Amino acid sequence: MSVADLTAEDKAGRHVLADFQLDAVVALSGVIKRAIAQQVRHPERRSEIARRGGVMLLQAPTGSGKTLMLGRTLETLVGHLERKTVWFWFAPFSGLVDQTIDALSEQCPGLRLRDASKDREPGLARDGDVFIHTWAAVAANNQDARRVRRTTEDSYSLDQMLELLRLDNFSIGVVIDEAHLNFGMGAQAAASFYLNHLRPDVTLLATATPRDAALDKFADDTGVEVASRVEVSRAQVVERGLNKWGLMLGVVRLREQDEGLVDPETAALSSGWFQHNRIKERLSVRGLGVVPLMLVQVEDQAQGGEDPVERVKEKLIAIGVPERKIAVHTSGKPDPDFHTLAFDPSREVLIFKVAVATGFDAPRAWTLVSVRPSRGRDFGLQIVGRIMRVHPAVRPIHGEDDLLDRGYVFLTDPELQSGLQDAAKTLEAVVSSIDVVTSNFDLVELGTAQPLRVGDVPRPAFITAPLPPLPKDETERQQRLEALIEERRVPESVRERPAEEIDRAIQTAEHLRDNWSNDLFGGLLPRQDVPDLLAGAIRSKQMKGAKYALRKNLKVPAALIAEVPPRAEVLNSEEFNRNLAREFMRRSHVLQRIGTRMAPGSLRLSDLFDEDRVEVLEDIQIKLDDARIVERGQRVFDLDNAINDRELKKHLKDELRRAATKEGFAFDDRDLTRAIYLAAMREPSTLIDALKHAKAQYVETAPAEPIPDVLNDYADCAPSRLSAYGVIPSDLNGPERAFAEWLDKDDTGRIEWWLRNPSRPGYTKGWGTNLILPSGGYFFPDFVVSVRGRSTPDEIVLVEIKGSHNDNTDESLEKIAVRHRRYEAVQWAQRDGQDFLRLVYVPNANRIVPQGLFEFETLLRTTG
Repeated sequence: MSVADLTAEDKAGRHVLADFQLDAVVALSGVIKRAIAQQVRHPERRSEIARRGGVMLLQAPTGSGKTLMLGRTLETLVGHLERKTVWFWFAPFSGLVDQTIDALSEQCPGLRLRDASKDREPGLARDGDVFIHTWAAVAANNQDARRVRRTTEDSYSLDQMLELLRLDNFSIGVVIDEAHLNFGMGAQAAASFYLNHLRPDVTLLATATPRDAALDKFADDTGVEVASRVEVSRAQVVERGLNKWGLMLGVVRLREQDEGLVDPETAALSSGWFQHNRIKERLSVRGLGVVPLMLVQVEDQAQGGEDPVERVKEKLIAIGVPERKIAVHTSGKPDPDFHTLAFDPSREVLIFKVAVATGFDAPRAWTLVSVRPSRGRDFGLQIVGRIMRVHPAVRPIHGEDDLLDRGYVFLTDPELQSGLQDAAKTLEAVVSSIDVVTSNFDLVELGTAQPLRVGDVPRPAFITAPLPPLPKDETERQQRLEALIEERRVPESVRERPAEEIDRAIQTAEHLRDNWSNDLFGGLLPRQDVPDLLAGAIRSKQMKGAKYALRKNLKVPAALIAEVPPRAEVLNSEEFNRNLAREFMRRSHVLQRIGTRMAPGSLRLSDLFDEDRVEVLEDIQIKLDDARIVERGQRVFDLDNAINDRELKKHLKDELRRAATKEGFAFDDRDLTRAIYLAAMREPSTLIDALKHAKAQYVETAPAEPIPDVLNDYADCAPSRLSAYGVIPSDLNGPERAFAEWLDKDDTGRIEWWLRNPSRPGYTKGWGTNLILPSGGYFFPDFVVSVRGRSTPDEIVLVEIKGSHNDNTDESLEKIAVRHRRYEAVQWAQRDGQDFLRLVYVPNANRIVPQGLFEFETLLRTTG
């Protein structure tokens, strides 16, 4: 058959070659003709010519018709070479062998296809015979390969057949399809068989992977030189209607409150199925008679682990995919009709593993979901190959329908999309070129990128203890700064510095504090250079030997009144948990959540080949994951270790069941559990308020330990006019010390005395007063102040002091919302220069904000 015949369409329905396919066939056949001719003229250099000039590479995107180009190349050469040639065609997987045989039988009838496992008679050979196998079938150490390589009573071995063919003046040609995979698996055995037994005169490599490292390694191992290359760009394939125009990466965006409640695999599968049905509907509207196929790629099963196929299949069924429409093909569960799936409209989902990710034809595949955890560039190239083919029925409208002109990929983790992006860049970078030994000139000269050389990083001259980490946010910055100011490790003026300087001061002070007792400086830092900020640490090691007596004339009570948490038997009682459940039911929207099973979201589709093309679909819903809801919801119920959460949830379920039945809701036990956890997570303040309300009915008060008659402190404590001990304690930080001085300046006669209220870890014995928090923690306000005319025991008000920054941590928000059962509301003050501002809690905003000046009259307030 001549090259001219290839452009004519015959009655058998053979494909007409596109221009780039024809160019490839002409170029490759020319290289083969020249190599065989030179070997005929120079038989003594036959092996050298084969290795140096007889190896060629066809690199073309999947779907571009590589098998067709290779087959037509061989078919064109039948009867036109100076020596008859028998070909050995190698595919990486047995399934692809059948696929190749079918394709060549239909499209290249001029070739005679043979099977070396049954037919090894060299006397029957003729020009253009093609044996199609996998490497494993002839080169591996297995039963099939041993059978083929063994001589029997009625058949030569494969090795004998090869030698007899050479003696009969045949050339041996080799075609290695999906060459990167052939060489990547059992490369040593393949190389040995290739070099020592096949000893081909010409080798034709084909791959969809540009500049693949496995091919380079094989060339090095075998000593061959890929002297001729034919490279086909994706753009050419797209323009000829063989590849889709774009590849869209889909990312699901959920509400923040739902992000942790959705299984990533379910989200990816739901998105893929959603897009699959959009495509299915469009194909139906277009009347194209095609049912699309959604591919789902799973990881290999770990030894002793769960079966990923069954896991994914269950999730597909759970999101509404009919089981009858799901097919499975893995090495462990092969589908005998695997390659007919392309034409079986009853199957709309195919679950497969990585081993079959390359090479199989799936022209009706538009959508792929991958749940594999590892996804590099090779994965991306496989993906592009599986879903970028254009179905023959769609080619007439190629370029006219944006939805059908693109493939769609969904990953369980969008952060792992780099493999797809690298694949897209790699494919887009390929420029069509023909660079063969028969050419007088190169159509396109391609440069070789030089590797980036990274210089050595100089090693440090010495090693010191690492600095503490920088603050993560403003809240942490202020907390660490206040602690250092309180310890007198940094001056108070640091508060007014820029954030960068504050962070540097924090790191330095904490570093010196944590390492002062160790000899980390090794003589690098002279003693006289130690900053003054260490003075506070040095002083803290001195003894507090001075004694300051309690001033009895101030009428300080013998003991303060402390709050006592509810007893454990109370919190575990049926009565308490029933009351708490009813209070939560009354305050929350738990009944409205009983039918909540889906999370609304949006689907963002961005084209990896066209960064300007982005589509956002708003009407997607993802099934909530009950296991994740239970796991995360349980954390909410762990807000108080003293609460019997099992008893509480039992009463919540009972109360919800009664309410749902009364309102006529249809539900099951899972709906009740889900609604309770959703309400607890999405209305956390409601649960806390309900708990606070319930515990308030049982919290009691009792006298704390007696106030000490003597305060032990440093000898240089500053005197105080109204302190109960006559001095300002040394453990006050800057804002607290300023507030003590502010109290001492009272000229209204309202302030009778004040005390620094000591905190206690947990609820250990001590003389300070405290409040019980809804979380079960304890709140020890900074000051106890006696104010004449206040309607509380001993006219006492409790005061909490904050620095100049706004403190809206969860801890502070919880504290400011509670009130002492005897001393009433705690008054909060924030330092503002020489004055203090009154802080209040705004429930609607859930924020602590300043509200006017903190004045002496503020201390009379019994509300927040």
